[in-house]
Amino acid sequence: MNRLIALTLLICFVTVGVGAEAKVYTLKSCKAYALKNNRKIKEKKIELEAAEQVKKDAFTNYFPKVEASAYAMKASSGLIEGEIPEMNLPVYDGNPANLQNPTQFTYFPGMKLDMLDEAKVLAITAIQPLYAGGRIVNGNKLAALGVTVSRQQIELTESDVVVETETYFWTIVALEEKQKTISSYEALLINLQKDAQNAYDAGLVQKSDVLKVQLKLNEVRTQSRQLKNGIEILRQNLCLHMGVPYDRKMVLQERMGNITAPETLFRKKKEALNDRMEYQMLKNAVEAEKLQKKMVRGEMLPEVFVGAQATAVDILDNKMTRGILFAGVNVPISAWWGGYHRTRAHSAQVEVAENRLDETSELLQLQMEKAYRDFLDAYEQIDVATLAVRQSEQHLKVVKDNYDAGIMNMSDLLEAEAMFQEAKVALVDAQTEYKMYRAQYLKATNQNQ
Repeated sequence: MNRLIALTLLICFVTVGVGAEAKVYTLKSCKAYALKNNRKIKEKKIELEAAEQVKKDAFTNYFPKVEASAYAMKASSGLIEGEIPEMNLPVYDGNPANLQNPTQFTYFPGMKLDMLDEAKVLAITAIQPLYAGGRIVNGNKLAALGVTVSRQQIELTESDVVVETETYFWTIVALEEKQKTISSYEALLINLQKDAQNAYDAGLVQKSDVLKVQLKLNEVRTQSRQLKNGIEILRQNLCLHMGVPYDRKMVLQERMGNITAPETLFRKKKEALNDRMEYQMLKNAVEAEKLQKKMVRGEMLPEVFVGAQATAVDILDNKMTRGILFAGVNVPISAWWGGYHRTRAHSAQVEVAENRLDETSELLQLQMEKAYRDFLDAYEQIDVATLAVRQSEQHLKVVKDNYDAGIMNMSDLLEAEAMFQEAKVALVDAQTEYKMYRAQYLKATNQNQ
């Protein structure tokens, strides 16, 4: 019997231990999961693969264009039809003197002609462009630029995913910190409710004092339920964002510590601008418009090519093979009619892209300036919130001592307790804003996070 009880306890212990096991996530591991599994990044990588295939396709234009063709024909009647009439044909008697004036003849009865009712042709042609108005070179440059832009889009998406991950992470951590604060506040109110009820039973306080504590306790419990629901939803969103199965018991390891001064992360705007993916992509957009203009201009220029052809023909039971070398020039005369206007249109597009680059450069620098100011304000707000916590804690101690001495009433104590809890929550909010503004500033200045 004792062995059975011991075995049962062991099974329960193991079951509880396994059930209580939860996976621990650090901010670093959350970022790693998100960068690996996030669907937005996967889509951008697929687009990169497509751009690389376009680049490879463009490179094949440097090689000869080879074509093979086969042709077979069978007619219901010969393509060459006719009739040779009957006649006397001269016969050569061996004497050269009689060639002009033959003396002997043979009779030819005539014949009908029905020829070329079938034929077979096989040809292989290779054409190598020597000059195509720069379209092949510029087309390859344009395709290579597409690959570069696709890679930049991946980096930009990864940066956005990192910031979004930090936002989810620190919001959940902040709500969990608030949950701890509210739980401790709830425990304090429960004890205070017991004290108030005992004091009321002893006739020391009025019924209203007990009701005030109960009302405050109900308010705190409502806030606690709302926080739990909010944490649950955010955890689900974080797991979806990271591409991992939802874990109700997941644990986020970092806390709100590790606060560093913004000055240590400051970076000059001009220096950071050149590293911003948005800026580089806009520069590439200008280059792409210039290449498009060159492509249109290339359609208006002559094309020079050389080629070779091998042909096998089977006609009238005669088989022949021939090899041909050729060279040519194509001058697109009519292309000038609309090409001039298309070139002007692309010139306008180049100007638009350049203006957009200049405007965005200024906006990006303003964004960096605002991000740093927000980061700095959030850092300074932590000092203000920390001081408020200390002051409210000292105030609470004074009020509690006076309440225990009978100098202050229950309302004063509840108000002091609420002020202290609000100050702690405000500190958590300030620390959370600091973390988020820090992430946004690092993204704005293209610093590794």
